[in-house]
Amino acid sequence: MVAGNQAIKRFNATVDLRLCEVDTSQSSSSIIVDIEESRGNQKTQTTHPLEIPVSGDPNTEITLSLNFPKGNPVFALRGKRLELIAPLDRDAENLSHIVFQLNCAVRHSNKRAKTIPIIVRVSDINDNAPKFINTPYSVNVSELTPLGTTIFKNLKAVDADAGVNGMVEYFIVPGNEHKKNSATENNDVAKDRIKVADGYGHFAINFPHQGQVTVTRSLDYEKTQRYLVTIVASVRRYMRSLRIRLGGNRFENILVDRAFGTIEKR
Repeated sequence: MVAGNQAIKRFNATVDLRLCEVDTSQSSSSIIVDIEESRGNQKTQTTHPLEIPVSGDPNTEITLSLNFPKGNPVFALRGKRLELIAPLDRDAENLSHIVFQLNCAVRHSNKRAKTIPIIVRVSDINDNAPKFINTPYSVNVSELTPLGTTIFKNLKAVDADAGVNGMVEYFIVPGNEHKKNSATENNDVAKDRIKVADGYGHFAINFPHQGQVTVTRSLDYEKTQRYLVTIVASVRRYMRSLRIRLGGNRFENILVDRAFGTIEKR
């Protein structure tokens, strides 16, 4: 009878040791899971893996709780699942990961609760549009500038998304000026009137990721003294929908000089 009781105790001890253990497939004593940042006010996205990989049934064998020592709670527990309390914005909060603790206690046991670190890696979604900075832009260029010459290198748009989602490409597209090629800007004296034209076709961006503007067609000061160039800054999701024009959101005022002059930013 005594031997039987000892066997039962050994069996119970073995069961207790297996509870609150991290799944051996994890590479460390910490639990690492992944989740996407929220799309708008979304809170329903799930983690991967779906459940915290710790041994034991939270309804009958173990008790689980979360501890956030460095801030407000981000997740709540439902069984072994982590559920967001509020939407998660990776970009605004510069939040690549969240670190907190899981407390796991064996039911009907006097043992102290086990504390297990949890790292939630927050993955980026493409939910931001690129924005031009240091606008407006202006540059002077001689009508004798050779074809292929780079006349502007400081075009810059930024995107808050991470990784490839934040890689901006630049394109020159037709603007409204092609509909009014005879447009002029009047000064006080009629002879000083400036003829304005759309720069599409006269200028190009040969390497979309660099955003450097080059001359692709000969310039003639007598015909046109100013070009307005419309540039699109795009990232993958916003390729079609986003158009940002510099200088009041237009890359504006490529001024053609009669003689060789310096390139300057205004």
